[in-house]
Amino acid sequence: MTIRHLRIFIAVHDELNMTVAANKLFMTQPAVSQAIKELEDYYGVLLFERLSRRLYVTESGEILYQYATHIIKLFDKLEDNLKENAFQQELTIGANYTVGVALVHKYIEEFKNLYSDAKIRVVVNRASILIEMLRKNELDLALMEEVLNESGLIEDYFSDDRIAIVAAPNHHLVAQKEVTAYDISNEPLLLREKGAGVRNLFEQRMNEMGLSIKPYWESTSATALINAAINKLGIAVLPFLLVKEHIAAGRLKEIKVKDMDLSRKLTIVYHKNKFLTTAMQDFIRICHES
Repeated sequence: MTIRHLRIFIAVHDELNMTVAANKLFMTQPAVSQAIKELEDYYGVLLFERLSRRLYVTESGEILYQYATHIIKLFDKLEDNLKENAFQQELTIGANYTVGVALVHKYIEEFKNLYSDAKIRVVVNRASILIEMLRKNELDLALMEEVLNESGLIEDYFSDDRIAIVAAPNHHLVAQKEVTAYDISNEPLLLREKGAGVRNLFEQRMNEMGLSIKPYWESTSATALINAAINKLGIAVLPFLLVKEHIAAGRLKEIKVKDMDLSRKLTIVYHKNKFLTTAMQDFIRICHES
């Protein structure tokens, strides 16, 4: 089994077509088929089911894919460092919207003090996308809310966070002495899209109280939701870090809901097979200390 075998296997896994994978690799289709057969013979497993001239990845194939993508990425990094500049550091960091807007720039600034020539790429997206990118080894680390029941990923808690329910200062619930989850459910709700961590936690808490929600407005943009709340279009449910300046300036007021815990933790997430370089370990340390 060689690096060549793993590159061929990854291409076939991604394309699910021997001929397309062969064209992608500038190889012949029989050579690709032979490499897959050699892998299957070497491990004594079936990596692809061949049904009606289509390929389907087996469970063994998925396991090999998880390891193969990490091995290839690590091998490529080794070659880049040896051939070019062994001291140049590269990091690809994922961040949820909260961290991407409010925190990650501070961590990068401190990291640059240690590694002035470092190349850093940041991907800001919702939790479900970041998790998938971690599994494919497209990210070194992700800074995001807690992930539950995600096998193969390691979480390292680094900060507390909470969700705030906010509205325009003259909204009728702001002056109400006690606000319940039922009160909130009857208001026009301004929410992030499905799959966003803040939306997931809010829906979970409402469901625990026997309530379902139907958003009046959904958006991938926190700024759009903040502006909608300021302009009295409804109640926004967003991370506190993204609305605290608007609350301090009096543009928004926070509505406290009785018996609803909207606290959460921010974590550094990485794949269990990820090799943590010294630079990655320093970045993690900075997140803890900042």
